[in-house]
Amino acid sequence: MHTSTQNHWSWLADKVSWWIPSVDATATDTTALFVGVAVFVTVSWFCIRRADLPPGPRSWPLVGCLPSLLFYSGAIHEIFHKLSQRYGPVVSVDLIFGRRVVVLHGFDVIRDAFHQYPELNGRPSLSVFEKVLKGGVGVVGATGDLWKTQRRITLNFMRDFGLNKPVFEDRITTETQHMLEEMRKHGGQPFNPSHLLSSAIANVICSVVYGSRYEYSDPRFVELLRAVYRNLELMGGATGAILFMPYSHLLASLVPMVRECLDNMQYVCDFSQDVLEHHRKDFDRNNLRDFMDVIIKETTSSKTNVTINDLHGTTADLFAAGTETSSTTLQWALLAMIVHPEVQGQVQEELDRVVGRDRLPKLSDRHRLPYTEATLQEIQRIGNIIPLGVPHEASSDVTFRQYHIAKGTLVLPNLWALGMDPELWPEPQSFKPERFLDETGQNVLKPDELIPFCTGRRACVGEQLAKMELFLFFTHLLHQFILQKPEGSPPLSFRGVGGISLAPQPFEICAVPRR
Repeated sequence: MHTSTQNHWSWLADKVSWWIPSVDATATDTTALFVGVAVFVTVSWFCIRRADLPPGPRSWPLVGCLPSLLFYSGAIHEIFHKLSQRYGPVVSVDLIFGRRVVVLHGFDVIRDAFHQYPELNGRPSLSVFEKVLKGGVGVVGATGDLWKTQRRITLNFMRDFGLNKPVFEDRITTETQHMLEEMRKHGGQPFNPSHLLSSAIANVICSVVYGSRYEYSDPRFVELLRAVYRNLELMGGATGAILFMPYSHLLASLVPMVRECLDNMQYVCDFSQDVLEHHRKDFDRNNLRDFMDVIIKETTSSKTNVTINDLHGTTADLFAAGTETSSTTLQWALLAMIVHPEVQGQVQEELDRVVGRDRLPKLSDRHRLPYTEATLQEIQRIGNIIPLGVPHEASSDVTFRQYHIAKGTLVLPNLWALGMDPELWPEPQSFKPERFLDETGQNVLKPDELIPFCTGRRACVGEQLAKMELFLFFTHLLHQFILQKPEGSPPLSFRGVGGISLAPQPFEICAVPRR
């Protein structure tokens, strides 16, 4: 037994010795004594930390570390960063009802955990979503052989349907042109770009997943976006802590926000099922048109280990991850260009010099646009949209850097803290695209420490798609418009608002057409 534990029990014995009954105590008194001691021992046991656990604030029964965290201010990723400054790069925090979280800080720690320890590459179960999917799970949440199959299907789909090929670039360009036309309708007057960016990015995903794009005002499309974004918002708040609890679906009738999350997921699955049924009518396994056809082909194969519900989960993953992350990054990009008009001007000068005014930028132009590429990397660093990454889970007990991490522990990389590390990025609060250029200004630096899509086996499978979207949407916008802060509008802030992702606070822009 550890020395600290022995000392604890000695202290406990002193505390309860006065309560030992005399020989003539009644049975009721004796029962009360044992109940009281049992409760006291149980409470004390919960408050003891194993000596080899990662350090962290004191935990209490049922409420975990919540009382300790109330002394800190800021968003949760900022609080975790403050804890790391006190406890070190590997911090242990208990959520309500005893769910433990280990938060990783620093590039070497994060890379080591996710590259060298396969036990830390599991995913937590979300029983609310599994209830909707009737036990199915998508590529983001899958583990083991099911994850390998889902990942293979997803990567093959992206490859076969034109990722990094002209056909996929054409799909994105088609949507950017719709978006640019909608912006022109504002005539240079103020508007909030959030919904327009979300709709445009979502339509890129819809074109490859469902086989068609939707008008931005289509009621079903609007509701689909609302359901996805609302769930991401719920998962990033207090509801998220409940959703990651085992059997959280049982709380749907008691907790309205859990019920709402379940209903939203049901809408997304019903939307996909409706599209799938239409695809069955003219399905041709030798001429696959989109991911719906891939689902039909996979689930009619006798050799597959995935179900239609698993692939409905992957459809939801593709739509949610592929839409929200890219559109939020673009919001940060627009905000940065308004706050830093000198950077916007340099990007536009480079676009005009390299591309000209007679056509829109293409992916083939990227290597000739170093300042633009550096600006995009700086946007991803300072506007880190998934501050704590997608949650990992320890699939078995493991010793990591001399610390015990038990099976079922949530493991989170603090990507926000990594992007704000002054040892990696001098003056991290300053927006400096030149930090990603060499001394000539002509070559883009790609440091390993910039990992907005995380790292390791569970890094985002849609990373290349997201980079294509970000480049084309960003360059097309700046090629066609000067972005300005509306006169008299509130001050702009780089402090994000929560959810599972970190979005800018709502803001308006004026998109003035360039000549």
